Amino acid sequence: MNYQTRKKIREEWLSSPPILLVYRLLAILLALSISRWLLYLFNLQFFHQLRLGESLGLYFKGMRFDLSVLMVINLPLILYYCFPSRKIISKVPQRIIDFIYIITNGLAIFLNFMDIVCFHFFGKHITLDFLKQLGHSEELSWGIIGQVAFDYWYLIVIFVLFILVINVVTVHTRLRDPIKESETRWMPRQAICLVVMLLLTFIAWRGGLQAKPISMATARQYTDSQNAPILLNTPFCLANSQDAQLQEWSQFPDSTELFIHKDLNPNRFMINDSLVSDTLPSNLVLIIMKSVGQEMIGYYNPNRRYQLTPFLDSLLTQSLTFDGRSNSRRSLEAFPALLASIPSLMSTSFITSKYAKDDFDAFAQHLQKQGYNTVFMHGGSNGVMGYDQFSRRAGFKNYFGRIEYGDDGDYDGSWGIYDGPFLQYVAQTLNRQHGPFASVIYLLSSRYPYRVPKDFVLPEESYYWTGFEKTVYYADCALRDFFQTASTMPWFRNTLFVITSDYSNGEHFQPEYSNVWGMYAIPIAFYFPERIEALRSPEIAQQIDLGPSVLSALRVEDTLFAFGRNLFDTLSEPTFISYYNLTYQYCNGTYLVQSDGETPFGIFKPQTDPLLNDNLIDRLQCPDIFEKLYRFLQEYNNRMINNNLQYHEAQE
Repeated sequence: MNYQTRKKIREEWLSSPPILLVYRLLAILLALSISRWLLYLFNLQFFHQLRLGESLGLYFKGMRFDLSVLMVINLPLILYYCFPSRKIISKVPQRIIDFIYIITNGLAIFLNFMDIVCFHFFGKHITLDFLKQLGHSEELSWGIIGQVAFDYWYLIVIFVLFILVINVVTVHTRLRDPIKESETRWMPRQAICLVVMLLLTFIAWRGGLQAKPISMATARQYTDSQNAPILLNTPFCLANSQDAQLQEWSQFPDSTELFIHKDLNPNRFMINDSLVSDTLPSNLVLIIMKSVGQEMIGYYNPNRRYQLTPFLDSLLTQSLTFDGRSNSRRSLEAFPALLASIPSLMSTSFITSKYAKDDFDAFAQHLQKQGYNTVFMHGGSNGVMGYDQFSRRAGFKNYFGRIEYGDDGDYDGSWGIYDGPFLQYVAQTLNRQHGPFASVIYLLSSRYPYRVPKDFVLPEESYYWTGFEKTVYYADCALRDFFQTASTMPWFRNTLFVITSDYSNGEHFQPEYSNVWGMYAIPIAFYFPERIEALRSPEIAQQIDLGPSVLSALRVEDTLFAFGRNLFDTLSEPTFISYYNLTYQYCNGTYLVQSDGETPFGIFKPQTDPLLNDNLIDRLQCPDIFEKLYRFLQEYNNRMINNNLQYHEAQE
């Protein structure tokens, strides 16, 4: 066989449908893996502890998950290019399959790019629950979408380049030349290729020949939960996420009353009443800041690069404060934790889960029984995210939002009324409420796209601040003005102010706040100089602790069910629990342990290792702490499944 003949055979082989199919699949595999890798490159703040060699290793290991997505979404392409018929050379069906190829793969790559932005704010991948929430959210507007496009224009440019490259590959891998081989050779070869490709597709979808198909949990075989997002692409996460389906546990047959709070009398941190009568019920104002973590507050973090919260720093020095932790990473998850002491330990939020209709105990329900006037106040549009409905279920009879405010001249153009004017409205509204009252105030500032009023004057040094930092400073000023106004009103001195946040900031500047421990750090403070001592307690406290703690501080002696503890009780043990990247975390104040619910794989000591660089799992066992975690999960799952989130006398 001469050179020309061998060259002709090689060219015909390289232009055969199976080889052209391989070219197309390799191009998409490269595009998927690179776009997945961009999540790491544009969110280095979450992966500061990774060395370059380790990160590159995770890039290649993540191709196992890329292949799973690649073969499934390109199944129409595989069937077409391997179909044993000469009609695949026809122009019209080729154009149709080209269109499907570009659209399906372009959408998969777009989801990876979309996740780059979302991960910056939430620190975790997009899941089906997030898309459902986004689709039903009235907060999402074309203005916000346009702002995202403007701020992240460079990602759009990169995405367009990806699509252009895919289009070039598409053009150069079309079946153009007539098939010259005889049908007796060509048809069987196509049939064999079809069988082989379908088999490879099945294996790739399963991620190998192991007993069970790969899932998001498989990523933990290669790295810890902090770095697992680097391996996972967004289409894979969406395909493998589903509505929460909890399983009943029977590991611990003995029932526990750990979460039944019978005696709420405070026995620590309280001081004698000198100016307020014991018989006069105290008011409650719970202020929930928007995504402001300890990292942004000088009181907790005096070494941060700019001091953004001078008022809050001063107020906290006069308050009882804890090392606060959120039980969530999104506002929709934070509400059940803050208002009903229900942590977010599912792949979906409680509000959107199948268990959302469960009855539950909430501190406002008990206050309402005691004659409190319960009020929820939020400057956002009424009905947004279902806040009004859930707050009503949690015991808040009255809701004041953007409609009640009645002046869109103070509308921020995205989310609702600016915090400054709305908090002044709150102060005046509370002054008209009959006492005692219990109010929750949910702020709007510090939320993307980070806007402050045009007439608000920022300090000169703010030129170097990020947009987020500017809104934190604005929120602090709004709180300062609110307290100045409220301090002139008769109800002020007899009011317990609780200050916290829905979740920690997504924009991190220091490594100790960008890991799976520091990313949950929020303020938790009680300001009531007449009754509660000013003290900085080193104990950890979590959002689900606020319900029983508030009732205790207000001397409401009801019995209730709550997953949290009473912070004013000496018998309560500091705890923190969270769920992140399919990982349960539990801390007893000394050790932070991690498990998937069955297998322990992480033990850290955050006080001496805030960066979580030293996993002690090979040197320590901590069976007692893991048992407490599993007991917690058993109670959580079983009570959620059996609609048993309320206290009943029969439980005694």
